[in-house]
Amino acid sequence: MNLREKLIENGVKNLKEFGYPSVDKENIFTDLIYSKFFISMLKDNLGQAGIAVDDTIHGLLKEIEKEG
Repeated sequence: MNLREKLIENGVKNLKEFGYPSVDKENIFTDLIYSKFFISMLKDNLGQAGIAVDDTIHGLLKEIEKEG
């Protein structure tokens, strides 16, 4: 599993723990509520684990912006 997939998997897991059982790998990008939470989670992790992680996070943020 690559870093991008791991971040998405963790986002889905976290949202399910927060009480959103219908979230999945696809709608985390398109659903207004899910994507806003995911954006917040991603931004909270910027600067925490190095350049490779930050680059992947920025890529995911762009994907969400494009999908939304």
